[in-house]
Amino acid sequence: MDWKINQNILIQGIHTPLAQYYVPRMVAYGTQIVGGVSAGRSGEEICGLPVFDLVSEAVRQVGELTTSLIFVDAFEVLDVAFEAIAAGISQLIIVTAGVPPLDMVRLFSMAKKSQVLILGPGSSGFVIPGKLWLGTGFVTHFQPGNIAILSRFSSLSQEAAIVLNDEALGQSCIIDVGNADLPGSNFAQWLDLLDADPETQAIALLGRYGSQEEIELIPYIRDKIKTPVVTYLCGSHAPIHRSCHDAGTIIANQLSYCLSETYTPTEMGAAFKREKLLFGRSLKDLPSLLKKAIQPSQSRARKTPAKT
Repeated sequence: MDWKINQNILIQGIHTPLAQYYVPRMVAYGTQIVGGVSAGRSGEEICGLPVFDLVSEAVRQVGELTTSLIFVDAFEVLDVAFEAIAAGISQLIIVTAGVPPLDMVRLFSMAKKSQVLILGPGSSGFVIPGKLWLGTGFVTHFQPGNIAILSRFSSLSQEAAIVLNDEALGQSCIIDVGNADLPGSNFAQWLDLLDADPETQAIALLGRYGSQEEIELIPYIRDKIKTPVVTYLCGSHAPIHRSCHDAGTIIANQLSYCLSETYTPTEMGAAFKREKLLFGRSLKDLPSLLKKAIQPSQSRARKTPAKT
């Protein structure tokens, strides 16, 4: 996967309390963070890292930057992301939640032109167990292995990892796209990347009931993705006709008339079963379904003669 690059990582908003809590922990995990940006603090050190006024100044001092983690306030995210893209950074993780929808629309346009991949807003980030930690949350539950976890929810990823670890199914990477209605990247983009990852033998896709995107993924998984995908959807007991988001997102959706069609848990489960896609009714179903998905590919690998 392209995102496995672990070099020249920048923290924008390194002065914020959340960044100061997580940056030392990421560094201790092995993440190669080279500095931070905080206007007016150039020349200082925070968390033992040099601080720069501008991203362009950081580039001049440390060289090309590959990834930026954004911790600034929601209304500053757009300007900060534009600054990172202008400096040539191609991977952004927006930890901040509640970014205004119109700001995200403008950021989509710029990211598409510049071929920039975005996680978030409101993302806990990207983890390669034992090697790389980009984000927040807890990583003690993740163990190295060959199962990728692709999720909307950090806490659900951790629960899934605990269940998988009990069955000796470690993880190749954990990706949190965030739970915003206007995310910087979607499941399909990440499924493509995971499908090309030689370290990933199967994918655990953790979504939510009532989501239009999960329904639209069904033909995409069926026709485009070769790596086995096991889907689990949470929220089966949530009220179907009630929007479970923050107030700003609900109001923005109502004003823009972009509320998506909702589906009952029965309808969504039936849609996956109809296409013969692996679907778990609970997290406890994931290990057996993933083992079932992996076995055929392992059997084929044993039968394939080695090239001479």
